[in-house]
Amino acid sequence: MSACCKISAGVPLCYDTANIAPVYLPQSPSEIYTGSNFNYVEQGNEPDFLERLWAQIQAAIIRFLNSLFNWNLRPDALSGRAVVWITLTVLMVALMVAIYIFFFKKLRNSLGRADDNLISVDEAERNLSEINLDLLIENALAAKNFRLAVRFCYLKILKLLAAKQIVDYQYQKTNYEYAYQIGTRELQTPFREVSFVFDCCWYGEYEAKEQDYLFAKQKFDEISTKIL
Repeated sequence: MSACCKISAGVPLCYDTANIAPVYLPQSPSEIYTGSNFNYVEQGNEPDFLERLWAQIQAAIIRFLNSLFNWNLRPDALSGRAVVWITLTVLMVALMVAIYIFFFKKLRNSLGRADDNLISVDEAERNLSEINLDLLIENALAAKNFRLAVRFCYLKILKLLAAKQIVDYQYQKTNYEYAYQIGTRELQTPFREVSFVFDCCWYGEYEAKEQDYLFAKQKFDEISTKIL
């Protein structure tokens, strides 16, 4: 180290005259903080097959919803994921209800559906040609529900007349329309008699009894004998 001293105003001043080489300074922090200790980027694991599949399913659902409702959802957005979960929940609930109804009906049919005599009146009238009326009558008699037994027996008469093309069966036609379609008095008389009993048992306040069903069955047998 060399120095040069001078006296100025009675005060000695010394100057360093040595040559000083500048030290290189880095131009950016990235040149300073190098090495693995300064790597703050998290290295995540690669998604597995199920994660990739779930991402594809989400994207497919969102594309479908966007095209159906003209939405602008994104799979990576919170709203998009929420809509996907809501959609899947609704579909799962609907699927469970459908499965329950399917197996309930299957089980009910396999057990013979003991409540047919209670819930199948409208079904019997709408699908007269396909319904087993004898089974419904049997169930109604077993339950001592003679009101239903009379009704099903009356439908059995209509089914027979329709099969022989004597009447044109329609779900909403009245008993008087059927009586008018019957051309012969020989059939009209027993039909009007059983219609009267049916109207009293079904639409009136009269409580049907076993003899009412037996009367309806007698008229069915009488009409059946005259037709066949």
